[in-house]
Parts: sequence; C-alpha cells; structure tokens
Amino acid sequence: MAKVKPSLIEYSGTVGREIHYTRFGRTYSRRLPTEYNDRKSEAQLRQRALFKARQKASALFGTVLQRGLTKEAHGEGMTEANYFSRLNKDCFQYDNGVVHTDYPALLVARGPLPGVVFTRSRAKGLRVEVAFNPCLGDSKASSDDVVHIYAVEPQVEICQLMASVCRREGQATFDLPDLSEETDVPQTYYLYAIVESAITAGIPTLSAAEKQRDKKHRNINRRVSPSVFVGTVIVNQSLPSFRP
Repeated sequence: MAKVKPSLIEYSGTVGREIHYTRFGRTYSRRLPTEYNDRKSEAQLRQRALFKARQKASALFGTVLQRGLTKEAHGEGMTEANYFSRLNKDCFQYDNGVVHTDYPALLVARGPLPGVVFTRSRAKGLRVEVAFNPCLGDSKASSDDVVHIYAVEPQVEICQLMASVCRREGQATFDLPDLSEETDVPQTYYLYAIVESAITAGIPTLSAAEKQRDKKHRNINRRVSPSVFVGTVIVNQSLPSFRP
C-alpha cells in the first residue's frame, strides 16, 4: 500500500488493478488481489454473515454514531462504523446461518457526560411518553445538557431523532413514524437516548446521502454521555406495547 502526496487532482475509486481511497485527509493506493481464497467454509460463511450484519447496523445507526462515537473513534484513528463494530462485537451472534442482533445491548455513544436514568415509559398508539431522572446531583451534569431520543426500526431501516429536551425537563413526549399505509407487519422500535452538551447539541448530523452531497462536511467532536437503551415499542394496528 502506498501513500499519495497531495496534488491539485483528487481522485478515488478503481483504476485498472489499483484502488484509491482517502481516510482522514490522506489518500492511499493499493493493488487489487489477483487470487481469492473462497472455500465457503463454515467459518468463512460465519465471518461474512457477521461482517455484513455489523456493516448494515452501522449504516442504519449512521447519524447516531456521528453524534455519539465521533470523538472516541477518531481518537483511535477509526471511522465511527468500524469503532461501532468493535464495541458491539458480542451483540451479533451467528446461529445456523442467521445472525441475531441484541439491540438492547448495543452501545451507540460513549463519552464523559453522565447519562440519565429512565423511570417511566408508556406507549398509546404511536404516542410515547418517557420520564427520566436528570441526575443533576452529578458535578459533571448541567441542566442545559440536551437529551436526544432516537427511534430505530431495523426491518424498514428507520433511524430517526424523535425528541431533544433539556436535561432539567425530566420528560419527553413524541409520536413514532406511522407506517400503517406501507406495511401490515407489526413494527418494532428500539429507543436509545444520548445526553449531549448544549454547546454542540443544536448542530444537526447528516445522513450518508446528505454527506455525499455536501463534500465540505466534516464530523465534529461532541461531548456526550454513554448511550442508554430506553425500551422497545411494538406497534400494530390493534395493540401497541412498551417493554423496558
């Protein structure tokens, strides 16, 4: 693998048998392999399935990881997606050709801020109400910190910021996306919370498509808390339910 010195011409992709790519401002070139060891053994199939599952999950959580893992990931010289895969390696289990993901155990943010403790959660239809202990007794906690709550639905690949409230408010109410016209399958939403310093909380994160259009975009380092799994909301047309 070779490093390419900066020039007026920027390029990436594959040219002949060489592939060019950029990581953290540096461009690299390497030659494509001429032979592949593709025996499709059980170990290889297992590794490929786990790799694809982690990659798919990291893409689904993309904007969450930009908020919650950027600072630590870049400190390790890694992308948010690769750092997410390392942190959550044990949350993906391969069993008889199928990968099972332990969504409640996923860690999607890490940082020095204290988190919050959720004390009450309920769902009625698509409306969700949650209450939390703001933990203002912690010396590192500020009443102006912002609690972000995300809803993730892996089947339909939804990851959406549902609420951003100040730590001192101690509660949040929001409506989950209504998919009743698109599918008859019950929807399973996993809810995650991240506390962020008010200094950067108002700066939005960008989706992969938005970053592709905005070539000058750079992720910023945010001061956040470890992520908290709030609960699971299962929604169908007749009976919504909430599981902490």
